[in-house]
Amino acid sequence: MTHRNATALRLLLLLIIAGVPAAFLAAGQTGKIAGKVTDKRTGEAIIGTSVVLQGSRSGASTDFEGEYFIANIPPGTYTLTFTSLGYKTASVRNVVVKIDLTTTIDLAMEETVVEMGQAVIIEAERPLVQKDLTSSSVTVSSDEMKVMPVENIHQVVNLQAGVVGGHFRGGRSGEVAYLVDGIPVNNPLNGGSGLTPENASVREMEVISGTFNAEYGQAMSGVVNIVTQDGGSDFHGSAGFYAGDFYTTHTKEFYDLDRVTMSRIMNYQFSLSGPTMLAEDLTFFVNGRLQDETGHLYGRRVYNLTDGSPLVGTIDGQTVVVNFASGDSALVPMNPYKKYSAAGKLSYTFGPFKLSYGGFWDNAEWKGYDHGYRWAPDGIMTHYSENWIQNLQLNHLISNATYQSLKLSLNKYTQYGYLYADPYDARYLDPEFGAPKSGNTYRHGGNQTGRYLERTQTLVGQWTFASQVSKEHKLGLGMELKLHRVYATGTSLAKDTITTYDSLGNPAFFQIYHPTYPALGTTGHQEYTKEPVEFSAYVQDKMEYDIMIVNLGLRFDYFDPNTRILADLKNPLRNPLFPNAGVLKRTKEKLQVSPRLGISFPITDQGIIHFSYGHFFQIPSFNNLYANSAYLIEPTTQLQSTMGNPDIDVQRTVTYELGLQQQLTEQIGLDVTMYYRDIRNLLGSEIIETYEGFKYARYINRDYGNVRGIIISLEKRFADYYSLRADYTYQIAEGNASDPLSVYYNNQSDPPIESNKTVVPLNWDQRSTFNLSFNVGDQGDWNVGAIFSYGSGFPYTEDIVTAGTTRTENGGVKPTTMNLDLRLEKNVEFAGLRWNLFALVYNVLDIRNEVNVDGRSGRANIHYFTAAENFGPGPIYGLNTYEQYAANPTSFSTPRNFRVGFNLDF
Repeated sequence: MTHRNATALRLLLLLIIAGVPAAFLAAGQTGKIAGKVTDKRTGEAIIGTSVVLQGSRSGASTDFEGEYFIANIPPGTYTLTFTSLGYKTASVRNVVVKIDLTTTIDLAMEETVVEMGQAVIIEAERPLVQKDLTSSSVTVSSDEMKVMPVENIHQVVNLQAGVVGGHFRGGRSGEVAYLVDGIPVNNPLNGGSGLTPENASVREMEVISGTFNAEYGQAMSGVVNIVTQDGGSDFHGSAGFYAGDFYTTHTKEFYDLDRVTMSRIMNYQFSLSGPTMLAEDLTFFVNGRLQDETGHLYGRRVYNLTDGSPLVGTIDGQTVVVNFASGDSALVPMNPYKKYSAAGKLSYTFGPFKLSYGGFWDNAEWKGYDHGYRWAPDGIMTHYSENWIQNLQLNHLISNATYQSLKLSLNKYTQYGYLYADPYDARYLDPEFGAPKSGNTYRHGGNQTGRYLERTQTLVGQWTFASQVSKEHKLGLGMELKLHRVYATGTSLAKDTITTYDSLGNPAFFQIYHPTYPALGTTGHQEYTKEPVEFSAYVQDKMEYDIMIVNLGLRFDYFDPNTRILADLKNPLRNPLFPNAGVLKRTKEKLQVSPRLGISFPITDQGIIHFSYGHFFQIPSFNNLYANSAYLIEPTTQLQSTMGNPDIDVQRTVTYELGLQQQLTEQIGLDVTMYYRDIRNLLGSEIIETYEGFKYARYINRDYGNVRGIIISLEKRFADYYSLRADYTYQIAEGNASDPLSVYYNNQSDPPIESNKTVVPLNWDQRSTFNLSFNVGDQGDWNVGAIFSYGSGFPYTEDIVTAGTTRTENGGVKPTTMNLDLRLEKNVEFAGLRWNLFALVYNVLDIRNEVNVDGRSGRANIHYFTAAENFGPGPIYGLNTYEQYAANPTSFSTPRNFRVGFNLDF
């Protein structure tokens, strides 16, 4: 039995021996409704009132104090019906249930002498103050997404307060857990989201940017918890299409975007749900989408791949270039993107059980813009991905207060890239062919020569159990086991040019290149397969009292890297002259116990204060653990090699949060939140010198940081034809390094740059961020939705030419950024069908936000350079000018782009 299998078996036995069903420790998927029923005239409690959740099998009866609760409700909008002998039947409509939260519906019932079908209809209003919210969390429903100028989940996430470009409250990227129907969908190799469903598949999404309960793990900065759609008792369907384009007058950077073709952006999608008619209570939901974009970054085919490098000479002291360009100067897309996606779910309810099978799939291909190839655009490689998630879930409703479930999930993520599918394709050219003649000129042909393959498979097993053990206490216990299998390989063509000779034995002018690769198992060509194991458990108690709500939890995490490392880090060359040559030792298992606490208590009948505190744990991405897992280095005094570290410790964060929610008027609410994060054991790197005097870099727990900030949010819910939400964030995000390899890069400089010993602003340190979302319209008829965002400048490191003799990392500040997005829609009835006609415009004002700047000027479009950086003084005939090269489109945000289309509901 392998070590991995033995570990998995021990953990599985522990999970079974625990003797109780367990709640899934990664995500809540349901909410709760609770309240009190009283006599409208006397105020006394009404005992035995029947409370029914329409369209479901859920309900409850009031107790001796007139109180009731209904647990385990999927998020959505419902109608509650109250029935009691001697009272008018009452229905409360538009009751909104949110993930992990309690919706309070109190009712005062009217007496009636004889029940004669009299009924009272009440419209529920979504509360502006969520009294059981003990940390910062925002829920977004499917209906809200439909009217926002967004097309995917990540756009919605980035609109939330405290989130800047995917960084949650100053954390690094990859510190956020993504969950779909309770299943973690992060790709363990890179830490990012492996697969997320399309907006049409989402029932509700919860974005947690503050502290979070013990049920959530493997995240240090935030959680994105997505619950997808189920089929219902009625058939519903939709189909949609849109076409769009980019349009800007900034053609110096953006080629060919001053004309509208309506073919650069295409989108097709559909959804269908309802009963299957194969069996009673067997329902389905399916969704599909095709996105096809040519992108907004174009190159010009000045050179064909085989044109080669020009000849350089000097005439009268002036540099002259003899060019061999044979391209047709056609415009070529350099960042196209195409993606197919599909999702489906079958659900079957029988008695107290619900069995569901869900699947998600996507397949994409794209190119990454490379500015050096802008005049030889055919030379850049294509990237491909295919991702699968399949999950089987059995839910058991033991009683109205207690439920359990069993989940099994298989997640597969594959990504690979190359220029030509055949590694030995004769069209491949020498890696140095067509190389630019200076750092400020484009390539003259040639091609990218790398290729890679990454494949991960994760088997997840979960038992779930939760119980409202009393009116005040909801108890959750949880365990989870994840078995990973990861594979990665990558290489690049080696230089293997054969010189030909003429009849006289002289070297010929032309040479022949044979595609060849470094041998497998060398520094230039490696592969690895690893099978790490994760196990987690938690206990959580949600205590709901009139004067206070407490979330108290404790989480346990276990990780086994399941591999071996060098016994002597100074001898990676296996030199037999030193001890432990070639000896490997087992990695250590990692353990972490994390307490979590959240408290909420009222200060008025319309205001609460909350405080939360927690320890958070995250394993570094597997790419950082297992990179160069053969532990090979280049035997050179120049620093060229990096090495993963599977024995690295876990990363840790301690977070504190204090917040206020206050309802100001019937329609307006205020939220103020202050937070502090102490980040330790972050991934960094160190330089190790071998016995022979060679050097290499290795990942270690070296970096640290701290973040503090305040968020002020104001919300006006929809009334009088409009709604509004505004939030302002002031945040300081500092640390010793933004990149784990900062030490490596600093030591590659000549002379080496001393690494920071104090904190500096991190690359994503945006001090002021303001978001404003606005909707105006007549619901069900027409709507205009707008999102405006403003951000102060990000830091950048000034070049030593302008910064002087001293150089401070991230001592400069880039210009501020602004953006306005807009969605306009109108609903019409035609041919017996309901049509939603819409227009969607991103960057309405076509603002050129400067995202990458020159280190000397601090601007994207102003560059200072010296003659030595080119061939010499004066113009360079036959090559692009420096000004042409400096007009890099990736230095600016995406220009104005729009879509026009329709959605058809039936």
